[in-house]
Amino acid sequence: MNNLSEIKNRKYSGYIWMSDKKEPEVLNDESFDFSKVGVNPFMIEALLYCKDENISLTIRHTGKYHINEIDLNSLPVGAELVDIEYLPHRLKDEKKAIDVKKVCFKQLWTPENDANCEGWPVLKMKALVFTGFKLKN
Repeated sequence: MNNLSEIKNRKYSGYIWMSDKKEPEVLNDESFDFSKVGVNPFMIEALLYCKDENISLTIRHTGKYHINEIDLNSLPVGAELVDIEYLPHRLKDEKKAIDVKKVCFKQLWTPENDANCEGWPVLKMKALVFTGFKLKN
């Protein structure tokens, strides 16, 4: 995916950080109209998770958009997920009464044959997948 308009309309939890804002917009199971994002201000980054479809989106802007969508229902055979939590930074929305306690991710590990292990399959981390928030309230 290379364009924000290609993103399916879903209800997401996560955040969207626009270039003209000091703080990100925090979403809690809400839809977002990506068609309203123009050239300037642009979306610096976003981490979004759709709990209903078990889909994670990572969006970064580095002169152009890099959009990565991972469907956690369609993982490679032998893949393993490991839960990881981090403390948040600037993830609070007073208007919506959203206060994030933890930012949740899953490490995605997939088996690969490894020459250093006699060609046997070993698990290698392929992605750190955003999976939502734990809220304080």
